[in-house]
Amino acid sequence: MNGRLKEIVVALLIVSMSLVGLPAAGLAAPIGTDTVLQQEQRGELLSRVQEQLARDDLRAQFLARGVSPGEVDARVAALSSEELQMLSLKLDELPAGGDLLAVIGVVFVVLLILELVGVTNIFTKI
Repeated sequence: MNGRLKEIVVALLIVSMSLVGLPAAGLAAPIGTDTVLQQEQRGELLSRVQEQLARDDLRAQFLARGVSPGEVDARVAALSSEELQMLSLKLDELPAGGDLLAVIGVVFVVLLILELVGVTNIFTKI
């Protein structure tokens, strides 16, 4: 029995050592230009979104809501390219300080209404 086991082990070693020299089959294919461009655009979008989300005031808001900055980074990294594009557009549309012209317009409209109602006399000297 012991001799039979040795024969089997020797046969397996001979087969395995003879197969070591054979070249391994590789599956290589050319990468299309559009695939490379999509990967580059995804990388740019990801870095832009992470840069915008790395602001201290946003990090403080995340922590106030119980979300750690590591979770935010992990969730952003898991987004698809389309979701990253939508998030980037949303972040670009929502500036941190608001639109200065909109604020001036609202203040002017409020002052005009107060003047017309007679609460203030702001525009008498004009």
